[in-house]
Amino acid sequence: MLLSLKLSGEATEEELEALGDMLQNNPGLGLQAQMLMQMWHTPEEQEEHTDDFFDRHLQRLSNRPDIYPSPTTTDIPVVTLEEEKTDYRRKWLLPLAGAAAGIVLIIAFFYSGVFHAAKKKEGTFAKNTVTTRKGSKSNIQLPDGTMVWLNADSKVTYDENFRGDFREVTLTGEAYFDVVKDPSRPFIIHTHTIDIKVLGTAFNVRAYATEKNTETALFRGSVEVTLHNNPEKKIILKPNEKLLVNNINPDLLPKEGKMNRNVPAVSIAVGKVHFEKKDSSALETLWMKNKLVFDAETLEQVAQKIERWYDVKVIINGGDEMKLAEYSGIFDNEELDQVMEALKISGNFRYTINKNVVTIQ
Repeated sequence: MLLSLKLSGEATEEELEALGDMLQNNPGLGLQAQMLMQMWHTPEEQEEHTDDFFDRHLQRLSNRPDIYPSPTTTDIPVVTLEEEKTDYRRKWLLPLAGAAAGIVLIIAFFYSGVFHAAKKKEGTFAKNTVTTRKGSKSNIQLPDGTMVWLNADSKVTYDENFRGDFREVTLTGEAYFDVVKDPSRPFIIHTHTIDIKVLGTAFNVRAYATEKNTETALFRGSVEVTLHNNPEKKIILKPNEKLLVNNINPDLLPKEGKMNRNVPAVSIAVGKVHFEKKDSSALETLWMKNKLVFDAETLEQVAQKIERWYDVKVIINGGDEMKLAEYSGIFDNEELDQVMEALKISGNFRYTINKNVVTIQ
């Protein structure tokens, strides 16, 4: 309507200013408006028979019959051939220009809405989340071809499009990654304690928030590990090396360069990956073969693994001596009671299983 008012000479200063702002902010629409204005303005000698048709056009736009009253005569005017050609052109050009102006404004309105919607959504991406329940496992393929195996009670989250300078995922729990090599787009895994940056490699990450340590075991390639509370420190792992990082509550970590004496320094340990003697498989990956592994772990750590593996609740009614005793063993598709019997012999304790609750005492 703004362009129609301008072409008809009826636009107010405010309407002309609004039209100018719109055309300035949308160059494509400005070009279309310019073309319409060129079509509208014809030489002066062709304008003498246009007033009647323009009144008809205004009457159609406003739907006000008093602008163009019904004719009171039935006399047919005599029109020359040249006048007929001019009037015929005006008859079609005026409604066409009005309709085109309306289309331009509709496009401007739509474009403006889409533009603001795009600005509103800028920087936000849809997230894909894959989770596993206690007692279950899963594997997925990421958009770049990277394979991920998830252990029980784990979650991995990544952007739906998986584009950009980095391939980023967030992990809670335990997962094995076989990353597709892409030197131009590093692969980054975020956990609650550390970030792991790789180009193409295979490794296992164990990052349960309820466990004492976050563990990264490398089997192929190389990875760079960064601690959240000390981003300047980079740790490079080589194949068959394992990194253990203490899971300290981030809220208790030093802030703004101030040390909290009540919080111990984050402990970091780099060791070697352990292998099973039978088939030389890394103990850190045997869970993928449905084997439950305890590698010199305390009863508290054993209890956490049992809870996730069998989807049960384990209660330890005993002192520190019982909780801190270490256990080692590999259980291949064993039932819960079989695992508990083996642990009972090694640890000299008693236990009961009542539905989904295991009590050790």
